[in-house]
Amino acid sequence: MARLTDGDDDESAADSDSILESQLNRRNYLKLGAIAASTALSAGVASAASGPEERFGIQWDRVVNAVDDLGMDPNGNEPIDNQLDSAYESGTLIEFPPGEYLATETQYWNDDVSRFGMVGTGSSHKDVQFVFPSGNNGEKYRFLEITSGDHHVLKNFSIQQTDDDTTTADIWMINDDGGLIEDVEWLGRTPTDNNARRQLLAYDCSSVDGVNVARRVYMREGAELPGYPDGVAGIRVQGGSVGEIRLVDCHIEQRGSSSFRATHTRGVLRVEGGLFKNNDNTNMRISAGDHPDKTSWIKGATVIMDADNLNEHARDGDSLDSPEGLRIDSTGNGYAGVLIEDCDFIFKSCPTSRGIVSSPTWAGHGGFTLRNCRIQNDTSVQTIHADSVDTDTADKPWGVNLENVSITGSTRSQPAGAAVCIDNDRNGSTVQNSCIHFPNGDVDGVLVNDATNCEILDSNINVSGQATVFSGADVDTSNITSSDTCPLPSADGSTSDDSTDSTTDDSTDSTTDDSTTDSTTDSTTEPLPNEIRLVGTGTTTQYEFTVTDSLQASGDTIEEWDDISGGTATGWITTDGVEDTYTFSGDIDSFSFLEGECEIYVNGEQVTESTVTDATTDTSTDDSTTDSTDDSTTNSTSDLSHELRLVGTGTQTQYEFTVSDALEASGDTIESWDTIDGTSASGWITTEGVEDTFNFAGSVTSFGFVEGEAEIYVDGEQVTESTVTDATTDSSTDSSTDDSTDSTTDSTDSQNELRLVGTGVETQYEVSVSGTLEASDDTIEEWDDVSESSATGWVTTEGVDDTYTFTGTITSLSFLQGEAEVYVNGTQVDPAVFSLPNTLVVDGDGTETTYEFMVSGDILNDPLVGPIESDDSVTSGKVKGSVTDNVDAFRFSGDIRKMNLTGDAALTFEDNDG
Repeated sequence: MARLTDGDDDESAADSDSILESQLNRRNYLKLGAIAASTALSAGVASAASGPEERFGIQWDRVVNAVDDLGMDPNGNEPIDNQLDSAYESGTLIEFPPGEYLATETQYWNDDVSRFGMVGTGSSHKDVQFVFPSGNNGEKYRFLEITSGDHHVLKNFSIQQTDDDTTTADIWMINDDGGLIEDVEWLGRTPTDNNARRQLLAYDCSSVDGVNVARRVYMREGAELPGYPDGVAGIRVQGGSVGEIRLVDCHIEQRGSSSFRATHTRGVLRVEGGLFKNNDNTNMRISAGDHPDKTSWIKGATVIMDADNLNEHARDGDSLDSPEGLRIDSTGNGYAGVLIEDCDFIFKSCPTSRGIVSSPTWAGHGGFTLRNCRIQNDTSVQTIHADSVDTDTADKPWGVNLENVSITGSTRSQPAGAAVCIDNDRNGSTVQNSCIHFPNGDVDGVLVNDATNCEILDSNINVSGQATVFSGADVDTSNITSSDTCPLPSADGSTSDDSTDSTTDDSTDSTTDDSTTDSTTDSTTEPLPNEIRLVGTGTTTQYEFTVTDSLQASGDTIEEWDDISGGTATGWITTDGVEDTYTFSGDIDSFSFLEGECEIYVNGEQVTESTVTDATTDTSTDDSTTDSTDDSTTNSTSDLSHELRLVGTGTQTQYEFTVSDALEASGDTIESWDTIDGTSASGWITTEGVEDTFNFAGSVTSFGFVEGEAEIYVDGEQVTESTVTDATTDSSTDSSTDDSTDSTTDSTDSQNELRLVGTGVETQYEVSVSGTLEASDDTIEEWDDVSESSATGWVTTEGVDDTYTFTGTITSLSFLQGEAEVYVNGTQVDPAVFSLPNTLVVDGDGTETTYEFMVSGDILNDPLVGPIESDDSVTSGKVKGSVTDNVDAFRFSGDIRKMNLTGDAALTFEDNDG
């Protein structure tokens, strides 16, 4: 048998029968003192117990009542230790009526007992609570230590640690097979490991073919947060576990260390569903295991990290130290192959952390797979980092596989420079059918360092930096786009609280006071006179409101992450059409969106954030007040000569800006979640084509996208985030200022030359540039028309040319009639290149990089950005070449079907035709 040690983090997986033997000796000694009393008691139990019954799929020889049959005190005054120990035998199910049961001694059970259960009969798992002497830190109190046997059931009760800084109680259970811990909660604050063992539940499976389950285990009432390694974890699967442990729909929150950990285990851990939130060190820590037939996995789980918003059980001064989302870790054992599937990771705020998903070098783990997962990163924490692998010790495969993974958020930087970092020797890594959208700051998409045989396929990488960066890596890429946004994760990590689906059956009805249950139910479900309904719009939204009188949840619309405290509610809503509903008495005193937006209905009528507080009060206001307000708004707006218009592109976007003089909303384009404070405004815009419009005086002095992106128009002209502050400067200055500004611009901007040379065919052309365009000398005739950034003209006579100088790039060039030769900066080019919408640039770093690209449409060299050399080739949708310290650039149509870079050059591309 394996024994949980009290040593350092490198626990031993070796057998420890000698330790168990010493425990058995102590247990036998403790039992001798009670043997006389227990003999008589056991006889009484045998006569009082019911006959064989089947519960939970197990056939029990006897079912006994802890109070009526065993004489336990349900009021928490007298210890239950002797009675509990005496009843421990095969085939026995003990039912505990609602109450408190005082345990003062550890039950050391190692008798190979089969089929033993302790089950509460209350309607909630909190109705039966095991309590313990306060301040029992000297023994680091262990309630149950079960180190052999099979089919043990612990169900529908709570472990009450109280809220002091020393009292704790943990459980260690080893079963060969059939173990079940279900609807069990640890209540009260967990101290540090100075006053507790390293976890609250140690759960092992001692048979290779065995399966033990923990379902709806709750640990969410907070803990001391001393930082690793002094915090207490939630659940640990240890080195001696060789079978399967399964965690189903558990909720573990705000632990001082990992919510669960299975890094040494030779068996496997399989996690289904559950919510893991704000746990220090790691929210999930797992390895693939070393089982002969199975591997570990996590499916359908939700991880939320919001370190700035700990739950109501936190004390002043509590703060997380270095929390990760998921750590793939075999602690040097070299396991490989764990699967993470259908999981959501939401990082809203976080201190220093290794990453949302990470596998450190020292963790010694081989490859792993993320499939159908969604990651939202609004922090500066690294999103995914598969650190270098020790190929001498780690099992194959070594590669990291991302399949249908969505990564999005408002982060502006990443420690590795890229959202996904795949490091040395992670050979065979793949990114496919995935989406990365980090539009802010300077963030690359995928970085691969010194790995071979890697692929990036059929993925959208829409980032503010480079889509891919390869350093000494061999990576094949195909069908990469850069125009789409990515799906957000859902915070729906709900687990059933107080679930009793199989806890209470007809035989236990007599133990429950029906009148008490009914009255309790009525008091909590009878609606109050007013109703507020919050309906999701698909945006991750956090709301907060307070009422003047009473407030309660309506039905089952409120989840575990929503909180009601007195007359105040705080909650989250994300999914489109899903709603949180409350009933209340009195009025709504305050309401605000802390993040995002949703629809608000009060008593069936839709209201806005700014009008919700008036929804249940007397609405008969003085019309003159409204009229005067409207008039003043109209008058002041009419004096504001400039317009700023923000048009949604389908991306969840938050903006903020300031103007120099005056600012007002234009019309009814501004919603309740948008705010104007003097000359500053901030707001959200999401839906494609929908706009927020402002009128202002003066100029835009600052502008930034906090998250996402949108189109920006100033006085009808489209501008960028970096140029919006210059958009109204010229119009507010006199002509002398304009001239000096222009000359400065002309002298500093790079000048290019465009020459169209006649071939003897009557030819009409049209050209546009992204910067400024000017006719050169006297080459332009009166029938040619030149504006600031475009020109239309004719050229006919062979050898005669129209010549322009311009800044920026040529955005389009077409012949409306005929044809001519086109020269850019003295080099003849194919004019068709300027009709191709997409761009691709390979920027060398001084060492040779070879490349090969294939597209579904046409591809041509863009000599204005980077002319190719004679050794490079462009043929029918395919290019092949190399760069050293130069730049090669191309324009293309369609999609990238194949992309292969070998070397350290930087690759960037834009997909403008979808």
